[in-house]
Amino acid sequence: MQDVVGMGLSLVYVLAVLAASSLLARHGMGEEGTRKLVHVALGGWWVVAALFFTSPWWAAALPAAFIVVNALAWRKQKLAFMARGEGEDTPGTVYYAVSLTLIALFSFGLGAPYVGALGVFCMAFGDGLAAVLGRRFGRRPLPGAGGGKSLAGSAAMLGVSFVSCAGVLLAAAAVDWEGAVPTFAPGAGLAPGVAAASVLAALGLAVAATVLEAASPEGLDNLSVPLGVTGLYAVLFLPAGPFTPAVAGVLLSGAVALAALRLGLLTVPGALGAVGVGALAFVFGGWPLWLLLMWFFGSSNVASRLMRRWRGGAQAARKRSGPRKLRQVLANSVPFLACALAYAATGEAWFLIVAAGALAASTADTWASEVGMYSRKPPVNIVTREPMQRGLSGGVSPLGLAATTVGAVSSAFLAMLLFHAFGFAVPTGPTAFLFVIACGIVGSVVDSFLGVLLQAKYRAPGGSGAGAGGEAGNGCGAGAGADVGTLAGVGAGTAAFAADGALVEAAPSRGAAGYTLVSGYAWVTNDAVNLLSGIAVVALGLLVALP
Repeated sequence: MQDVVGMGLSLVYVLAVLAASSLLARHGMGEEGTRKLVHVALGGWWVVAALFFTSPWWAAALPAAFIVVNALAWRKQKLAFMARGEGEDTPGTVYYAVSLTLIALFSFGLGAPYVGALGVFCMAFGDGLAAVLGRRFGRRPLPGAGGGKSLAGSAAMLGVSFVSCAGVLLAAAAVDWEGAVPTFAPGAGLAPGVAAASVLAALGLAVAATVLEAASPEGLDNLSVPLGVTGLYAVLFLPAGPFTPAVAGVLLSGAVALAALRLGLLTVPGALGAVGVGALAFVFGGWPLWLLLMWFFGSSNVASRLMRRWRGGAQAARKRSGPRKLRQVLANSVPFLACALAYAATGEAWFLIVAAGALAASTADTWASEVGMYSRKPPVNIVTREPMQRGLSGGVSPLGLAATTVGAVSSAFLAMLLFHAFGFAVPTGPTAFLFVIACGIVGSVVDSFLGVLLQAKYRAPGGSGAGAGGEAGNGCGAGAGADVGTLAGVGAGTAAFAADGALVEAAPSRGAAGYTLVSGYAWVTNDAVNLLSGIAVVALGLLVALP
């Protein structure tokens, strides 16, 4: 009955906030004002939830429903009083509801709503008031942040978040930390030492909230701030539990994804997908698999920059990196995650080795394409050995083959080093090491064969420009950057308009008339080839490794 009462009061509270905002909008309040009013006022719902809800499912039900409502409103541009003004079109309201749902499930599941209040109040009060004060007093921009962030706004974010977190922690200590008790206050109540520790913890969380808000683009602060603050508190100050690896994986992967967004290496959906993939890798395989995943993601960009400095000139001008999309992240991740899950479920060490082999294959293939594009010799078709157009999948070059080997060997070396350093019971001796190398090289070669035999290639209409490009090259140095770039300065996922007779690997989504499929299958894109080659490596690896 208490949960039912809580749901009724929650509905009344939320509808009253929305009605008040709508009424103020009709009486002349601007969109930004009404949006911030909703943003700040809805944070107060957490007090109602903490007082009445006992079940995490009841607590999460209302914000979960608003995920759907806000998504539809954002799509159809309804609820103008909740919309972001100045032409910005981000699903921030959807992220807000997602955060409330996840935090409700987590903190009420622990029986400690105060843990969720830390993140919710930083998002609602800290971020909301920071935007208001930043617009009013923000004369100086925050260095390096961009996106209209100001020093005044960040200072307000820091101050309000600190007051909010300190108030929550001191209040929780005063009532003997109902639910999960932090490690610095085991049944001590509001003793002087506990009060001091609470204030210091609040200061650290406020700093984290401020950094996350400043680093998050496109409305993502409604995800990064509440989840980051609550997750950071849970990992640092609550006793370790079954939730700890997942929360730690989200925090680590989220930090990398935010950095990648700032550097233009991921789209927003790609970043969200990368957080999920990274968290699962950490849960299933701990630090070794997570660090191997980071090596795959980061090393290709480092290799490309080094080659650009070394070769420079015209070769560097041919490539324009584009951010990785969600489908690209998943295409390179699903096969190794399946093996990692099998390892977590069975404890069979060879599943872990095959998972490392799948990552080595992705790393070797990406290195081959990133480095191979700088080959002075034109690539040759891996099947026919005849010269082929630069930028098409299935082309190989000596430089690309060398990069394949380096990528596979470096991945194998790192994998075995990490498995043994972190105490994983994997096979010793050269067998597992050579196995991971073989997976890396075979995966890249299979990727090239599939690129020649299956991947779609179109003949572009003539006279539209110079150069050629596709989504990305596959395999052992095709002359294009795998997954993250194309030739002719065209971003990933689009087609370059090519000179007469040139081929591309993706017809444009608009204006595709005149593009003729000359080989492969239209559904076999670069991402499909990456997924198929990963599946092939895993299947072959399991056939060889398992009895």
